[in-house]
Amino acid sequence: MRPLLVAGRGAWLSGAGDALGRLAAATGAVTATTALARGIFPDAAFDLGVAGGFGQESAMRLVHDADVAVVFGASLNQFTMRFGGLFAKDTQVVQVDVGAGPTHAAVTRFVAGDARLAASGIADRLAAIDAAPGGWRESIDVAPLRAREAGDGIAADGRLDPRSVAARLAELLPHDRVVVSDGGHFIGWANTHWPVAAPDRMLMVGTAFQSIGLGLPSVPGAAAARPDATIVLTTGDGGGLMALADLESAVRAAGGRGIAVVWNDAAYGAEVHLYGLQGYAEAPMRIPEADFAGLAAAVGAEGVVVRELPDLDRVAEWADEPVASRRFLLLDCRISGTVIAPYQHEIIAVNAR
Repeated sequence: MRPLLVAGRGAWLSGAGDALGRLAAATGAVTATTALARGIFPDAAFDLGVAGGFGQESAMRLVHDADVAVVFGASLNQFTMRFGGLFAKDTQVVQVDVGAGPTHAAVTRFVAGDARLAASGIADRLAAIDAAPGGWRESIDVAPLRAREAGDGIAADGRLDPRSVAARLAELLPHDRVVVSDGGHFIGWANTHWPVAAPDRMLMVGTAFQSIGLGLPSVPGAAAARPDATIVLTTGDGGGLMALADLESAVRAAGGRGIAVVWNDAAYGAEVHLYGLQGYAEAPMRIPEADFAGLAAAVGAEGVVVRELPDLDRVAEWADEPVASRRFLLLDCRISGTVIAPYQHEIIAVNAR
């Protein structure tokens, strides 16, 4: 058997983490999560990360090898399912959820139930009969499958490769972070490169509302909800400009606990990639390059223009300073718009059908 367990936000809300960990150990299953449940499995050694477009291609190939997948508390939306291509056609997909029925055509059996109670009950029954786990996951070196492409530093157009920026920031950002994600093409970088400690530490507000410009106004709420954490905003230049009225509020609310990463490609990147490739005029999709570092400084933050990877070293210095003495830090990352996020390639392919 090649078992796979997949957990979604519903599993997190039910408090199923420990029960899912027991079940994974009892069955010898590899694990994966939706974007909103990352970090729920206690044992990261056999976890493939996020399933779908934010996952690594080699990890998704292993998901395709699973002969049975049990999904707890996940709706199996089009992004998690890679627009229908996540599982192999002959994979037995069991969905456990409190809903009325299956939410995707790939589901071969639906079980109505709470994720925590179901996972715990199955694990208990396996323990009662002394069931031995299979050895599939022990035969796999999972860590390389999760490896993220770090990019080339500088792209062909002379601007920063966003993959390299994301990979370097993954090394530098404080571990106690809560990430607030605006909407836009750039969501592919933080979501693929920045792990978080628990599902409630990645707030995908832009995706939730399918809108841009909601990142900056969400920072004060995140700062109030988690007064002990570093609040890290990831936003684009389009969404950032739409939300400029909330920049001062974000800076004041988060203060020395706040970092904003602005992926500044001088464009509405998603529109350029989706519609520009279809031949539509790109001029309305382009944005004159804004000086976000200067805008941030005007409302009391520290702004840093990032044109080379060493410019990011300021993050490490900032993290070492006492919180009370440092200012909100905004990184104005001048990235290339020529590098397309993997999840966006999936959307482009679907639109081309």
